Amino acid sequence: MKRLISPALVGLFFLGGFANAEDLSLKQEVEQLKKQMAELKKAQAKINISALKKELSEVKAHDGHDNIKWNVDFRTAFDYISYKHESGKKDTNGIFTNRLWLNMAYAPSDNLAFFGTLSYYKTYGQAAGASQGFNYFDWIVNETANPSDELRVKEAYWLYRSNKIFGADIPFTASFGRRPATDGLLVNYREDQRAKSPIGHIINTEFDGASFGFDLENVTGVSGMYFKICLGRGMSNVNSRYYGITQNNTGTGGAYIVDPNAVDYTKVDGYKTNDLGGFIFNPYNDGQYSVHTTLFKAFNLPGMVFAGMSGTTPTYNFAQTGDLAGGAISFIADGIGDGINDFLDDTTIFASFAFSKTYPKNGMSMLGSSDSETGSSIYIGANFDAPFSDGARIGIEYNHGSKYWRSFTYGEDTLAGSKLATRGDAYEFWLNKELIGKKLTAQLRYTYMDYKYTGSNGFFGDGGTPYDVDDPALAAMGVDPVKTAQDIRLYIRYRY
Repeated sequence: MKRLISPALVGLFFLGGFANAEDLSLKQEVEQLKKQMAELKKAQAKINISALKKELSEVKAHDGHDNIKWNVDFRTAFDYISYKHESGKKDTNGIFTNRLWLNMAYAPSDNLAFFGTLSYYKTYGQAAGASQGFNYFDWIVNETANPSDELRVKEAYWLYRSNKIFGADIPFTASFGRRPATDGLLVNYREDQRAKSPIGHIINTEFDGASFGFDLENVTGVSGMYFKICLGRGMSNVNSRYYGITQNNTGTGGAYIVDPNAVDYTKVDGYKTNDLGGFIFNPYNDGQYSVHTTLFKAFNLPGMVFAGMSGTTPTYNFAQTGDLAGGAISFIADGIGDGINDFLDDTTIFASFAFSKTYPKNGMSMLGSSDSETGSSIYIGANFDAPFSDGARIGIEYNHGSKYWRSFTYGEDTLAGSKLATRGDAYEFWLNKELIGKKLTAQLRYTYMDYKYTGSNGFFGDGGTPYDVDDPALAAMGVDPVKTAQDIRLYIRYRY
């Protein structure tokens, strides 16, 4: 340890060794230095150390809790999509897109936090065939590349945490708002990010709602046991303000139609609120092996309903057709075995089974059937470190959906259609590569969907009717269904 030599010893050294005028001058300087040091000690004694520590703590608390923290996720992608119809006709295109997520977080206390995401997702330049249509449907608006440059709210919710509930040793969470419900478990591997709440195999759709989570590990002794109640609303039965003033599209003259008896925010005739309720239950999770389950029921689901012919052209109404129940069970091995070799340690495999069941309203049909129909899907995959490059990961995935399979995966981030909704077989290969750590990454992805039935990406009415893609009746109706779809994607992604 270094020791400080006192000014007195320094002075004795100089005075004892040299006895001339220069030495006397040095002695005076030493004495002046001793005086300055004494004054410094006196000033230091007046400092309130406790008050200073408190002030520093308050500054740290402000920096940690009293301002929103932002991060950026910006992706530029090129997709080459190709559709092959039953007749042999092909449709292809190459599309550049930009997607920007501005993520925010704010924690005013240890047990309360706010999270949000603003989203911008558009094609390069103006889209020649720009049409709003269902592009702006609330379930998919942030996962659809649109022709305009709006910045929209993708997520906005608050989250409350507590270590106990009603005195029981059960950590508890409650959350309300626009929930994180896309890029869920299993899908997150391909998307190279943390999993959001639901199992992505059957739910990958934006919604507003609430969740209540309960960590049961402490009271059951079972590793990772967890239960969450989920509530969502996909459509509110409500008119807008000034809804009684509408554009006149009937061709009878006049720019607007005004209903003098309209009252704002009242119920819409013929519609009910579209709600979803369900739960997520994880019976086991030891960090390597885990089991995840979910079960839900959604009410008053919409779809296109056949309304008749206009000459040779069929017409449809958008109406509520009935209810749908669904569920999934997924098994994940995050590493195979225990220390067999590095490759197996870093390999993740998963297998998932899901089902859906329709409940049509009286006098209505769902997926083209007035009977209750059950569909099913399997989803398996593996991903592992690339042997030829550091910071790279390879994934291989397969899906199969039955004739009446219907998933809530409208928000899946694909341009050629949701592979998770495929009635038939889907194959996917992806390579995620770190260029500059996680700050700059790239992906090469190939998705191939082989449809056995039509309506894979439809809603819940007649538009989701599963015809065999090679059914001659379709050609007789002038329909040339898509038999296969492909999407090759290359992106560069910046995150900070």
